[in-house]
Amino acid sequence: MFFKRIKNFFKMNLLKQLLIATVVLLVVSCKDKNPQQETDNLFKFKDYINYTTSGIISIADPIQIGLANEVEGWDVNTEISDKVISISPSVKGKLSALNSRTMVFKPEENLKPDTEYSVTVSLSKIYPNVPSEYKKFNFKFKTIQPSFSLNTNSLQSYSKEWQYIEGVLKSADVLPIETVKNLVSATQKGKKLNIKWQEASLSARVYEFKIDSIRRFKDDSEIDISWSGKKHGIDNNGSAKKQIPGISNFTIIDVEVFQTPEQHLAINFSDPIKKQQNFKGLVAIENAKNLKYVVDGNVLKVYPDSRVIGNVKVDIFQGIKNTDNYKLKKTFSEQIAFEQQKPAVRLISSGVILPNSSNLKFNFQAVNLRAVDVRVIKIYENNVYNFYKRITLTELIDIISDVLGAELLKKQ
Repeated sequence: MFFKRIKNFFKMNLLKQLLIATVVLLVVSCKDKNPQQETDNLFKFKDYINYTTSGIISIADPIQIGLANEVEGWDVNTEISDKVISISPSVKGKLSALNSRTMVFKPEENLKPDTEYSVTVSLSKIYPNVPSEYKKFNFKFKTIQPSFSLNTNSLQSYSKEWQYIEGVLKSADVLPIETVKNLVSATQKGKKLNIKWQEASLSARVYEFKIDSIRRFKDDSEIDISWSGKKHGIDNNGSAKKQIPGISNFTIIDVEVFQTPEQHLAINFSDPIKKQQNFKGLVAIENAKNLKYVVDGNVLKVYPDSRVIGNVKVDIFQGIKNTDNYKLKKTFSEQIAFEQQKPAVRLISSGVILPNSSNLKFNFQAVNLRAVDVRVIKIYENNVYNFYKRITLTELIDIISDVLGAELLKKQ
């Protein structure tokens, strides 16, 4: 028993020594790095650089570099020699002063998507008598990986024979209108349908469109909607079908629940709904009373007096009329999911909060929450590097301790 305790004692000490040695080696290795090979080393260059473009940015964003000290002769829009910075991959553009401490590089064309850029700043060409180890500052950033999503709205009618579907295309980053027009197509019975795009700007992240001139034939038909970004280096493709009821088939196409801004049931009919009719008793939502109705073309929106949660039975009866006074032919009865949104908080915009902002706001959106607690931790400027360094080492020690502890338990 005595010798077993001695053996365990030496095991524990050996593990502790191994842990200490590992941490020491990591600290030493960090100190032994060549400063000129490091990028984004703002702490080392804090006497020269305040901030730079960093993280993931839009292909349309300029590259900004904030300096710690004023530069003599730099005024607003003062052009700066492009030899002050070098960018890899190479980018053509104009380098100018935003003010006496900030320079901005504006590319002639958008940057390449999903690409990492490396920027070298020649501080010796900005400030006189810069020590040799501070002559060049390097930093990196990356552009957004392109992607998009497609959402279509309810089927609407121009007339008895012609209909349309509106939709929205949302992109992760800005896309030129010429590219957007090639992403989506639609056909009906093998014939290509016209898609009209709202050209609010030549380059944007959100585009509204309309699949136009959808014809209602005597019998039911369908349209095929397809999208693909392969030609433009976007890994997104797919297809969907939409049913188009026959010209004499007054029916329900779709029933959908919307939770915001107000919870309501949207019933999409094949024909425009007659507004001057009493809908009371024609739509029933289980456990919901005092329903309110709003007609929007082919869509009847039904608002319950209180929020509905869970799977409930929805009945839509034959008495509902279209604008030609034809009644719905079949009664609709199904279980519809009124799913409650989970509590959540999200930021409205991405980026950083600048401490020197004259109008500092922290904007966010909340769902199903009565209150949100915000915790603010102040890190002094002269301690930023040590703060992050300490956190990193602490986490590393914890991980190593956990691993060694687990191995020790296995051996015991």
